[in-house]
Amino acid sequence: MFTGYYPIILYPPLVRRLYTKDSTSREHLKASFQGCVQLPNGNGTAKQGVSEKQFFRHLLCAFLENLICQAVEFEIPGSPRRYSADFILYHRFSGLALDIEIDEPYAGDTGKPHHCVDVDDDKIRNRFFLERNWGVVRFAEVQVVRHPWSCCKAIAQIIARLTGDDSVFMLLQRLADVPLQKQWTKREARLMAKNNYRQSYLPKMGN
Repeated sequence: MFTGYYPIILYPPLVRRLYTKDSTSREHLKASFQGCVQLPNGNGTAKQGVSEKQFFRHLLCAFLENLICQAVEFEIPGSPRRYSADFILYHRFSGLALDIEIDEPYAGDTGKPHHCVDVDDDKIRNRFFLERNWGVVRFAEVQVVRHPWSCCKAIAQIIARLTGDDSVFMLLQRLADVPLQKQWTKREARLMAKNNYRQSYLPKMGN
């Protein structure tokens, strides 16, 4: 469900169906996910910005027991295009797979609006991953730059809630929750670009 604020958290349909049956054991989850989660088809070629590089280090540190990859691609049936995930996290004990995205309001080189709430591109992309039993977690770029550990806490809380594995969440639970960030419209994104909003939190414009 979209609330109009980041972080945006969308649970995979398979998990929701399992919860309606009161079957939440990790063993049952892993058996259910087997063969139901589409795997990536290769590594992406998209340029990684400074925010992605920094947050990747935090993810690797926080989720040591899990598989975390950066910039992998998924084929889109009937299209020559591919979706490139900023990060994927695979929870080894349950099979839960998460697509983790960092959304910036505009491109640093052109000022073109990105990830706007009044454009359907992200909704279509989210649906692609949900239909393949991926969970989707979207953070605003300012959140991962200013509050990276709180963003890790949010991910850990999702894993704990869906799988029962609270090992990472217990380590991070005393941290503050990540502050909410309002989603932006195309008009707001253009104004942000005009005012060089991203320069207020990025150490340098890397993308």
